[in-house]
Amino acid sequence: MQQAAMVEGRRERKKRELRERIYESARQLFIRNGFEATTIEQITEAADVAQATFFNHFQNKQAVLSEMTGEVFDAMRAMVDEQLSRPVSAQERLRGFAESGAVQIEESRDLARDVLLELMSTRSRPGEAIPYLTRVHEPFAEIVRQGQANGEVRADLDPEFIAEMVVGAFNAAVTNWMNDAGYPLARRLREVAAFMGQAIATDRATTKKEAG
Repeated sequence: MQQAAMVEGRRERKKRELRERIYESARQLFIRNGFEATTIEQITEAADVAQATFFNHFQNKQAVLSEMTGEVFDAMRAMVDEQLSRPVSAQERLRGFAESGAVQIEESRDLARDVLLELMSTRSRPGEAIPYLTRVHEPFAEIVRQGQANGEVRADLDPEFIAEMVVGAFNAAVTNWMNDAGYPLARRLREVAAFMGQAIATDRATTKKEAG
């Protein structure tokens, strides 16, 4: 019985490793050639597997792209958490998040658009929030709460409301880029961070920045 379990364990491990190889091969091809220009034949050749093996793991290449949206969820949350760990102002944290997002998008610009388009199409039922926005709303609200506690962020508004406005502003820039590939997203993300940082700042924080 123990031997059978070991065999099953090795089989599952090999299956997982094979799936990861196909996924990574597809990801690299999407980055290099773009999603539309990449074929399943190219993916299987790069992964050194038969096409039948590909279909054992993924229904089609769209399924691979859909799985990448999970990475985006995790990456966005990690970027906000990274800013929360920095001993800086709320405004600096917004700028840090925008800078990280701009750099990551510029590194794989075409694939980023394809993945984000897929992500934006993953919507909940009517009347419910867009899933990828709800995932980052609470971390942004925590940035606001800490900023309010430190006297950097205005306290006359609810932190959840401020977080909604901040996330909404970043999302507006991304949406504009989805509709226009020539839209200067990296610059806009940085501008959104600067604008929202000023909009939510207390008079004390604004005066301190001007004095510095």
